[in-house]
Amino acid sequence: MRLALSLSMSLSPEIVSSGLFYMRTILTLFITVLFFSCKVTEQTIPGTYRLKNSSKTKLVLNPDKTFEFVKNFSEPGPVFFPDSNDLNFRTTGNWQWDKTGKVILTSFPGISSFTQQATDSISYNTDITSFSFWDQYGDPVPIRFIRFPENRTKLHKSHVISFFAEDFVGSDTMEFHFYGYAPYRWINPPVQKGINNRHKIILYEQIRKGFFTNLVLATERKKLIAPDKSFSLHKSK
Repeated sequence: MRLALSLSMSLSPEIVSSGLFYMRTILTLFITVLFFSCKVTEQTIPGTYRLKNSSKTKLVLNPDKTFEFVKNFSEPGPVFFPDSNDLNFRTTGNWQWDKTGKVILTSFPGISSFTQQATDSISYNTDITSFSFWDQYGDPVPIRFIRFPENRTKLHKSHVISFFAEDFVGSDTMEFHFYGYAPYRWINPPVQKGINNRHKIILYEQIRKGFFTNLVLATERKKLIAPDKSFSLHKSK
């Protein structure tokens, strides 16, 4: 203890000053590196951004200045758009980086359309007729309600419904309604009356052209934020 005290007292002011300068230099360097690693730039902004509680709703900013935006909710989501009950969709276009550090989105122009509205994979001559509905990512899509002949309506929560084909007469129809997807209509073909089949239906998002026109998003570290702060998208790892 006496030896350590003796050594510290014997240090010259020049050595102490040199040590403090060294520590200040290291600290300054650390703060500089931290600042630049957190700063958002035109080079670091590309990536995939998602709503915090919806992994399927996402914005992909590509390094070539193109983007793809997908809105996909399997149930009513936040008021992310003027009508939160609107159909799921995807849109593509170009993004720009302005001098104030904001991202500007503009969709490619054209006419909105469905590339594929639905596809039906059928297993024939089964013990019962059933319909199951899925999205293109492999997840089930719940049926909200079913409309039968004579405008009868039945609420439904599952993504599957089963029945016997003989319960339907020729050309009977069923119209399935969902959240986020266009209705799917099934007509019982007269030639298949009484024959049971299993249907696996895959539903697709609508393609929307010209949806965004100079949409401005503010940037923070790993975040894109609406100007009115009504929503934010978080960068995926």
